[in-house]
Amino acid sequence: MTTSIKFWILILCLGVSLSTGCGPGNEKRPEQMVSKIDGKEMVLVPEGEFIMGTDRVDAENTHMKIGTVKPLYVDQHPERKTFLEDFYIDRYEVTNREFKRFVDETQFVDVPENWEDESFSEGKGDHPATNITWAQASAYAFWAGKRLPTEAQWEKAARGTDGRTFPWGNEYQKGDANIEIDGDRETSAVGAYPRDVSPYGVYDMEGNVMEWTRDWYLPYPGSKFATERYGKQLKVLRGNAFQKAGHYFLPAYRFAFHRTEVDPGQVYENVGFRCVLETAKPE
Repeated sequence: MTTSIKFWILILCLGVSLSTGCGPGNEKRPEQMVSKIDGKEMVLVPEGEFIMGTDRVDAENTHMKIGTVKPLYVDQHPERKTFLEDFYIDRYEVTNREFKRFVDETQFVDVPENWEDESFSEGKGDHPATNITWAQASAYAFWAGKRLPTEAQWEKAARGTDGRTFPWGNEYQKGDANIEIDGDRETSAVGAYPRDVSPYGVYDMEGNVMEWTRDWYLPYPGSKFATERYGKQLKVLRGNAFQKAGHYFLPAYRFAFHRTEVDPGQVYENVGFRCVLETAKPE
């Protein structure tokens, strides 16, 4: 049996286990846990409603001045309350060292494009794995017995339940996160910016790298904005990241409700991922 067949059989088996749930039975769920396969620390996001999206408008039509594809905020409308079951999410983004373990254990051939000789650069082991496609990120997630987060899961983990603008609150100050040119202008070790932490203790959701979600770029329920870009062709990134140039310097792209749509087959130097574990409902 070839390595690739073995790997995809593993993926299928993990998919079956995910569909049956992974909760700890009737006991109260711990607020944190360690993932059994990849050893990552995960934190619990409890079930309940949270505020998702925004009703902000850009009265100055800033997008026309900077030449962006769409007006600011419109694909994040409307602000609404959304209910989610509880789930666990990785406290930190998946690192190069963790992705290398996945590659070694599965003999996965699609390594990140910025690696040389099938390994990451010296000193970058604790930095988020980047330059990977949506499919590569998904493969890691399945191997780890998890999934990529939905937009809603990602946003609740970042914003909490009070509709805050940033993971830590509503005020932004330079140095809070590895974002735009305010930080390292390249990836930093995960957790290196201690103020960039959400109400649940999840780090680097404001900066460091943008993150893949499992969702296609589609309108939110009740949205009045129409675009040809909606559909099952682009995947959604959440969060912001270090930047070197471009319109992502605008404050509108810093907000925790912002969404970015991209080709899932492309790779980016400032895009990585983290995973979620969806729990079974206790009886």
